[in-house]
Amino acid sequence: MTEKTNRKCQIIEVASKLFFEQGYHATGIKQIIEAADIAKGTFYSHFKSKEELGLEWLECGNRKWKTCRDSFLEQFATPKEKLIALFDYQAKGAEECSYRGCAMLNMLAETPELGCPMRKAIRGYKKGYLCFIRELVNQHLPDASDDDREQRAGAIYLLSEGATVAAQSFCKTGPIDIAKVQVEKILAE
Repeated sequence: MTEKTNRKCQIIEVASKLFFEQGYHATGIKQIIEAADIAKGTFYSHFKSKEELGLEWLECGNRKWKTCRDSFLEQFATPKEKLIALFDYQAKGAEECSYRGCAMLNMLAETPELGCPMRKAIRGYKKGYLCFIRELVNQHLPDASDDDREQRAGAIYLLSEGATVAAQSFCKTGPIDIAKVQVEKILAE
């Protein structure tokens, strides 16, 4: 890894911590530069704007979340087990981040403009998550109708996203546990 790559990773890491802890809009470029202990020119040699950094942060966060999720789910053999275990993974993550919620949903709440590039990126990542769930549902219920599988996958996705928000609101994993029980019912054949 080159010095330039190291600096870029350092900026993203510092920004990630600050964005997640205090919010995207509350975090200024000057604060990121000071926390990363870099020169202003170094920041701008990697990112033309805060929005460009925000997009990179979202991409890195999505990649990391998917890698960790997939690694966690490797221990489960069947698609049904993986879908149910997804909620165990969420509960673990909620506790580890002190119930700060989903970084993408938090960013979405800060980005009301529908055409904003970050909002578009988040929509893409969330669509990818829904497709991941849909693929597991398809594998679990190959003989079900396409409409039935779509409905079940959509319900599981909504339970997952809603449970994340509720866990953040109440600072406990109870909502995720409730959602997990409902997913078991949804997946019953």
